[in-house]
Amino acid sequence: MTARVKVKTEYDDMISDISLVYGNNPHLVKAIIKIESDFNPKAHRKTTKEDSRGLGQINEPTAISLGVVNLDDLFRPEYNIEIINKLLIDLKKRFPGMTDIIAAYNAGRVIKTKQGYYVNSSYVLNVYSRFLAYSILEI
Repeated sequence: MTARVKVKTEYDDMISDISLVYGNNPHLVKAIIKIESDFNPKAHRKTTKEDSRGLGQINEPTAISLGVVNLDDLFRPEYNIEIINKLLIDLKKRFPGMTDIIAAYNAGRVIKTKQGYYVNSSYVLNVYSRFLAYSILEI
């Protein structure tokens, strides 16, 4: 059975342009968006503990820490992609490796067991495998 990876999306140029301005890898940003919202700018996950919005599923505390004033702006693709990039800049300063950055994006912090595995290892694996696929196939 062959896995199919949808390579082209309507957000590719926007992802690439904004990511390059911030010095981030657009393939990583695209992989995060794929796993977080499957490219749905209206994605909204609201639970008792969390309220996440838009392409990158940015939660309220993170959004506020990055200067977001109106949370509904996170439903605007260009703005959400910019916030994803700002968050990645912050995470790159705090964590040395890509897997730590991906885990921190998802969990807000890096959680490892004594064996060195992430508690949210399936998320890290999903994003990282998409990142590799997009890097090889083109954005």
